[in-house]
Amino acid sequence: MNQDQIRFKKLHEYSNQLRNRYLLVLSSNKIFNELNKMSAINIVGKKKAESNVKVFNQYRYYFLTSKEAVRCFLLIELAKFFDEDKRKQTLSIQNVIHFVEKRIESFFTVEFKKFYNDRKIIPELFESFKPLSQTDLNRIKRRLIRNSDSIARLKKYRDKFLAHDDTKKKIILINKKDINILFKIIKDTIALFYNRLDFSSNSYMNYEEEPLREINHLLKALSEHEEQRIAIIKEKYRV
Repeated sequence: MNQDQIRFKKLHEYSNQLRNRYLLVLSSNKIFNELNKMSAINIVGKKKAESNVKVFNQYRYYFLTSKEAVRCFLLIELAKFFDEDKRKQTLSIQNVIHFVEKRIESFFTVEFKKFYNDRKIIPELFESFKPLSQTDLNRIKRRLIRNSDSIARLKKYRDKFLAHDDTKKKIILINKKDINILFKIIKDTIALFYNRLDFSSNSYMNYEEEPLREINHLLKALSEHEEQRIAIIKEKYRV
């Protein structure tokens, strides 16, 4: 395996690692948003919201701690995707782009075919394949620049409030729109690498839908358990 193939393999591994991290942070974002929605009358309705709040209060220490843990994990992990360091040792979007730009020839079509020497790809389908290019990277870089303020605020919040607890710190505002935009940049970057390096795409359905199904199932089970507990008490004491 020559140097170009080693670099191709390394970038492929980086892409897999970024994707695996993205799956976890995606799930955490879904869970955090769903927990917020569950007590919102304008979203789930008055009866459902009140029922959920009763469960939250019944198990307040678990839900308060879990929600804060999910929030911290979400923001810390999200910030890691945009970290930069002089030695380029951090696995972030910016550093991966730097790795590619050092020798972009390592990712041309000829190297793709060498890497997948035994892989059977339908010729007609492969005609649509495009190798990783500087144009691709420039598009991502421009989006990073456009959103540099949001990225800076996120990393500063991570450093001042989450990774450390500075005694002298100013309020740092990070809104849902900022978070969604950064998520989209990560998702599109991973999609680009998978398309150019693996000629494949990703499906995130399980990590988007299953966390919601599970948290709702948990709330329903706890609510039903609380109703049964109250019914037993009423029957026992005839109240």
